[in-house]
Amino acid sequence: MNTYQAIPCARYDYLELACIRHYPLALELRSGEVLHGKAVTTETRADKSEWLVVETPVKTRSIRLDQIMAITPQQEGADFGRVSIADELPSAESG
Repeated sequence: MNTYQAIPCARYDYLELACIRHYPLALELRSGEVLHGKAVTTETRADKSEWLVVETPVKTRSIRLDQIMAITPQQEGADFGRVSIADELPSAESG
């Protein structure tokens, strides 16, 4: 995986709110995958990369924040709608 690219702070706030409210989310990933899971928490690892922990029907997964293109709460009355997370980051190209 490429070097971690921090996401904009304003976008991070939406992830934190999703975790506080335990919103079920649809996560659009850079890989093209759409993952569905309940937001649990965010975490920062020793290498300073930041991750979103989500509970899926199968298992708990950690998704690196710069790999998330957008999140959409799947709960009626959520405090926000679809939010682009990584649209301002440089594209992830393998090289």
